Amino acid sequence: MEEIIVHGKGREKRWVLRRDQKVGGLYTYQPQEETLAGNIYYGKVVKVQKGLGAAFVDIGQNKNGYLHEKDFPQNVAAYNSGTAAVPISKCVHEGQKLIVQVTKDAAGTKGPKLTAVIELKGEHLVYMPEGHYIAVSKKLEDKDRRELKRLGNEWKKEEEGVVFRTKACDADREVLMEELDALRLQFEAFERLSRRGKAPSLLLKEDAFYKDLFNQLDKGEGGHVYVDDFGCFEQIRNWTEANFKGKWSVGYYQQRENIFQHYGVASVWKNALKKVVWLDNGAFLLIESTEALTVVDVNSGKFTGKDDLEQTVLKTNTLAAAEMAKQLVLRNISGIILIDFIDMKKKGHQEEVISALKEALEGDSQRTTVLGFTELGVLELTRKRTRPSLNDYLTVPCPVCSGTGRIVSPESKAFQLERDLWEFQGADASEISIEGTEDVLRVFAGSDQRHLKRLEKVLKLKLDLHTITHSHPHYHIAKII
Repeated sequence: MEEIIVHGKGREKRWVLRRDQKVGGLYTYQPQEETLAGNIYYGKVVKVQKGLGAAFVDIGQNKNGYLHEKDFPQNVAAYNSGTAAVPISKCVHEGQKLIVQVTKDAAGTKGPKLTAVIELKGEHLVYMPEGHYIAVSKKLEDKDRRELKRLGNEWKKEEEGVVFRTKACDADREVLMEELDALRLQFEAFERLSRRGKAPSLLLKEDAFYKDLFNQLDKGEGGHVYVDDFGCFEQIRNWTEANFKGKWSVGYYQQRENIFQHYGVASVWKNALKKVVWLDNGAFLLIESTEALTVVDVNSGKFTGKDDLEQTVLKTNTLAAAEMAKQLVLRNISGIILIDFIDMKKKGHQEEVISALKEALEGDSQRTTVLGFTELGVLELTRKRTRPSLNDYLTVPCPVCSGTGRIVSPESKAFQLERDLWEFQGADASEISIEGTEDVLRVFAGSDQRHLKRLEKVLKLKLDLHTITHSHPHYHIAKII
């Protein structure tokens, strides 16, 4: 049984997925950090880069969207027919206006990733006005997949595309046909809006909070949902009763105590931002994320094991692989990921670790590709990025260290102060007042203030030091007399 605990009060909304008292997912939604993924825009091409095979499209956001040539309908058609791809210069031109959809949020210096192959999602199927292919959920039996594929080919127009979801198997033919027609009408409405409106403009905005929550209810095994906001409670209850009667029970939490505190999950966000993750056997993971990639170091820590060294290492690495799969989901880590496991001499042991990782990732909705171990024994993998990581979502770079985790030492600051003061040699001044933190001024003055006195003599200036408090080693020249 699963539990979903929803905090729907206030502007920031959060929910937690828990299975057997173990947290399996954390989700946060802030109004200023709403995901654009799934939104549909009427955009304007501002630049075509032949060398990149891509165009940059203004969709009304801070950064222009990135639209690759492979994400145009004509190239989807070329791929499915086996014909040559169409270059970007023949797909689009500067100044052209077109309907696009966001597939990936902006990250770092990169703008949002776009596609011109629009997807409109229904309860039983996904409709693509220019998708050019039919697909069916792989979770279904072969005979059901063949029948749905036959219906899709019978119903769709040549340029259209349809993906049948797992639920389509249990739906009546008339229901599927009505849903397909409704999605067609929805896209026709977007086309009418784009003809009348100006570019850039927003045509469809998805509510990521309810979208993600309903997706989890859809694919989940069933259980209990607890909600602390009556409006959210009604919307979730109505949706579950209409779609999964009996699968989920939805309760309205009305106590004064914070709902996360009540259900014992208040600390999970804080824990998910820590660099160190301890394993049950005393070993630990050290997780370091940058804009370019995420690096994970596996350390044996206090674990020595009762078996021989190779078995101890294997046991630690398989535990680490399972825990890292969990952390990828909890922290929404994506992009390039490198895991430096404890050295394993046997190739068979490396394969066991890869198997443990893949098995633990089976329930992850995001696609992860495990590339294998390098010659240095580092495991390479990639995870599809659609939204910012939890760390990017909840934190900002430190203004002192700019996100590096390191700051300039008191010694470096003291020597910098000395260099600044040498510029006053021969100046028309008699006294300089300096304010600085105790650690900087102590290094600057030297033992028994010997360096301070020597510098005053050489510069022929009185240096007046005043201690201040600051968040990091700091000084500034306050007054020159």
